Amino acid sequence: SERWTRRQLYLGGQTVRRSQRPNAWNAFVRQRLDDINEGLSKGNRWKLTEFIESHKETLRNDYARLSRAQKNNYEVEIIKMRADKQRMVRDNPRAVQRDMQATFAAMDQEVLSYFLRRSFSDRHIIQWTAICSRLGVEGFYVAVRGGIEDLSGPKLFFSEKAEKFVRAVLDLEPRRLALKLEAFAVSGLDIPTISMEKKSLNQLVSECRTLIQDELDFILRENKLANHAKMNYTNYERAIVEHYGVELKGWPFELLPVRNPSRIGGRKSVQLLINTLINETCKWMKLTEEELADRITSNHARQAAGETIYKPRKTRTKKTVEKSAAIVESSSESDENEGDDGDENEGHDGDNE
Repeated sequence: SERWTRRQLYLGGQTVRRSQRPNAWNAFVRQRLDDINEGLSKGNRWKLTEFIESHKETLRNDYARLSRAQKNNYEVEIIKMRADKQRMVRDNPRAVQRDMQATFAAMDQEVLSYFLRRSFSDRHIIQWTAICSRLGVEGFYVAVRGGIEDLSGPKLFFSEKAEKFVRAVLDLEPRRLALKLEAFAVSGLDIPTISMEKKSLNQLVSECRTLIQDELDFILRENKLANHAKMNYTNYERAIVEHYGVELKGWPFELLPVRNPSRIGGRKSVQLLINTLINETCKWMKLTEEELADRITSNHARQAAGETIYKPRKTRTKKTVEKSAAIVESSSESDENEGDDGDENEGHDGDNE
């Protein structure tokens, strides 16, 4: 989760106590110890080391008879027990702040003595400067608090070239970059929402179409129905649902019926649709044979009741190409010439006769 990730960053991965790999032998012995201690008073119970020493041979023989599946079950039990007993640090802002300061202080100790003669405003700069000098690398890091309940201030380091990069390319002061990151992290703004707000309506519509088309192709290939099928918004029921047996489920109710994203309304409507597509609350689903049969029956009934479910295809009309005046005149002359030739031939034939 977001909070777990934040705790890991601030506490250096020490939020959860580290434990050894599950061991079937330990779980087996622990269960036998619990069984033998059941019903005994607190002062008379066996201790683990004493129990193993006294029953070593019996335990070894019984453990050797276990199957692989039984040993796996013991390991699973250990994992469950550890999950139930997992100890988390108290979520105290002051404690988190102190732990973060201690973590950075410990990090600084590695090269602190070497750089004591140098003056730096922040100690954590010392180690990172040493790393850059020793390895010849360039870079920067920024660590900020992840919520309003945290009290830690920003920690940042920029090597010489990295600082020039931020100033020249990003046009920001390094400290301002850290403050921007902190503001973003604390506010919890949604990245997809911010990026969508910068796009034009046409771009959002295009992205909707792309998401719908890509997911349609995916489900068709996944179910071995086709490699590709162009989305048909005009005859969605006949060309897509009935033909391939797939349905775009979760289409926002207020935007029904399923139609081209360019025809569902303004920016607010398109934003609603694209959010449902990204969050997969609206996605393609394969219909069962029974569901498909019911859908076809319902479509026929709705069509018979006067609802336009199946839109008729446009009839093709023959296009007549109008000739220009020059072409018409030329054609008339050729016709006349052909007639003259015919008359002359007829005369010549008569003369010959």
